[in-house]
Amino acid sequence: MRFQHISQILLLALLLAGCVSSKKFKDLESLYNDCAKKADSLAIANQNLQASLADANVTLDQLEKTKSRLIADTTSMGEDLRWIRNKNKELSDLNTLLENNYSKLLKGNEKEMTDMLNELRTAKLKLQEREDELALKAQRLKDLEDALAQKDKDVQDLKNKLLEALKGFKESGLSVEIKNGKVYVSMSEKLLFASGSTEVDQKGKDALKELARVLEKEKGINIMVEGHTDNVPLKGTGCLKDNWDLSVGRANSITKIILSSANIEPARIPSAGRGEFYPLVPNDSPENRAKNRRTEIILTPNLDALFDIMQ
Repeated sequence: MRFQHISQILLLALLLAGCVSSKKFKDLESLYNDCAKKADSLAIANQNLQASLADANVTLDQLEKTKSRLIADTTSMGEDLRWIRNKNKELSDLNTLLENNYSKLLKGNEKEMTDMLNELRTAKLKLQEREDELALKAQRLKDLEDALAQKDKDVQDLKNKLLEALKGFKESGLSVEIKNGKVYVSMSEKLLFASGSTEVDQKGKDALKELARVLEKEKGINIMVEGHTDNVPLKGTGCLKDNWDLSVGRANSITKIILSSANIEPARIPSAGRGEFYPLVPNDSPENRAKNRRTEIILTPNLDALFDIMQ
């Protein structure tokens, strides 16, 4: 800001001194304003990249903790399984010994020996059932680990595909990141809409068409479109009365463009308006309010396979 004031004062001084014409002064002033806007955009993009890196580190830490816990559980069950197998072998050997001497002992107390053998067989069956149960749990745990690893791989692959498809729009306020096992495609207001409008600009339409081509091939992905605004009250008349209306209208406009650009089942892509109530940052500066004016397309993998294993 200080640099801007100094530059404007110098430009004005040059004009007053007769060094430059009024037209050249306006051209210089316009060039300076363009440079300032580009600098602001680069700063915002840098902040988004820093936030994405922080989220990725948190997700990685959570996955490492989950992996360690699963490995510990697998080790514990393996030890239980080996103990039961050893006890089962000891009982089996004892059973064989008793059965070999059964005919001799019948003369002493046939009923007592029969009861003992029955108890022994019952204990053996219970141990076998317990062994089978632990083996089943161990297999289910392995299946769950494999399913989690595959889900994480699918989410990362989807993010990479989107980054490649949308790489031409990164400098226009678009980001792709993974949070809580979901892929978030965030598009700023400046990429999609004029202020207070629900009509998508041409550059925004181009980005949404590229996104739709990727989503068309991802049949197992659920899609949610969310519109967000800042906390500045909406000024205007007509159908849009407040920020709720604006966020809903923008989400619906984006959903319709995606559906018209690719063969995607409409039931897979609901839209919602969040108004001003889910800000990324406090609405305490023009820069922060610009960050909060966004549309998020949230992509969630199908978790039916994981739920089946857990049940």
